Amino acid sequence: LAQDQPRESSARIPLLWSCLEGWPCFGAMAAQRTELVAPGAVNQSKAAQSSEAKKEKSSYWSMCRILFVLVVGVGLAMVKSGFVISFTPGDEDVTNFSKIYGGVKGNDQHSAYDADVARSFYNLANEFYEYGWGDSFHFGFRRKTEPHSVSIRNSQNFIAQKLKVGDMANVLDIGCGIGGPMRGVVRATGANVTGLTINPYQIKRGREITSQLSPWMQARCHFSLQDYLKVEGLPEDHYDGAFYMESSLHCENRTQTFKEAFRLLKPGARLVAMEYLTLDGWDPKNPEHQELMRQHLHGNGAAKTPSIEEDLAMVRAAGFEIVEHFDYMDLGNDIYGAENWPWWADLQPHMPDPRRLLLPAHPYVRWMQPTILGFLAKVGLVPENVPKTASVMNEGADGLSGLGRVGALTPQYYIGARKPLK
Repeated sequence: LAQDQPRESSARIPLLWSCLEGWPCFGAMAAQRTELVAPGAVNQSKAAQSSEAKKEKSSYWSMCRILFVLVVGVGLAMVKSGFVISFTPGDEDVTNFSKIYGGVKGNDQHSAYDADVARSFYNLANEFYEYGWGDSFHFGFRRKTEPHSVSIRNSQNFIAQKLKVGDMANVLDIGCGIGGPMRGVVRATGANVTGLTINPYQIKRGREITSQLSPWMQARCHFSLQDYLKVEGLPEDHYDGAFYMESSLHCENRTQTFKEAFRLLKPGARLVAMEYLTLDGWDPKNPEHQELMRQHLHGNGAAKTPSIEEDLAMVRAAGFEIVEHFDYMDLGNDIYGAENWPWWADLQPHMPDPRRLLLPAHPYVRWMQPTILGFLAKVGLVPENVPKTASVMNEGADGLSGLGRVGALTPQYYIGARKPLK
């Protein structure tokens, strides 16, 4: 494409570089470009300077062509995937959403009702999550040569194993998103799962996906619009199991949602909670940790993150007996050793490997999206809200994965609990 551009377009290249030099992924290229256009040494001959200048110009144009093709390719891929066309935040405004986190510093609680924040966040984030991550909005571990789908399957199969339920057992997926974990648990157990979510779009999208599956799957996957802090219309003492797949991160007082699960479960039924929690590596006085946590909370619509002991206390306060608990992500190191690909690695800068590459979530791709979408917004192809939302999503990805990299947080601390028989 770049080779077909007329020479007079060269005047636009400095503008392109001015947009790209601020991106971390192009920092090295920008530095190299600065070296390329630097004046030659005084003691060089004019002939040597002329030859060097030609090489510099050739290298400069080669980089510009690569960048042009890369940027256009990412934009076209987003359009082809339906992402740009289908993303409609509706009445949600990302600026108003961000105001909720205006006073948050470090691991502070935001200023609004948790369920309202979660609903608004997913109105903004659903399409970004599905485009970048798939239909299961959670993490996992895998061997570094394996695809992203393996980490998703590992976590879902672990939940299925710990629930200890069979065919047509009644199970709750509390905070179900668009139903990815629900469908995984159904495939593994045959259970009859009802997913609860505060977000109407998630129910619509979840039903669309499930409608494409077999009648056997459709008969076992159900959705209910609910505030998991106050569930209405479901039978008490009825369900054989319940699970949270990273979903309680949206509420500060988790005891409240755990009490709802307790009320709905049969005596003796199991609760499986995969929890966002701070670890021993979290230092609330460390400025880097504070900023990473602020980015995570804002960019993921999260509430204040508790410690392990605080979360265990909230489970017990709801009435449960804790059977076992440990950081599920540590199992990756136990199982795969040096070959483990940790949960946060896809979102941090790394050398792309086709065997494991999750391209839309790779920093060198997602960091470009706000600029690409900003251009598309200017020409009227997407709402103005979209590039701003992309920036918030990047903030969440960078903060969360950064916390994982420094050992300050886990998204899947496993708590296995049971409702007492009496």
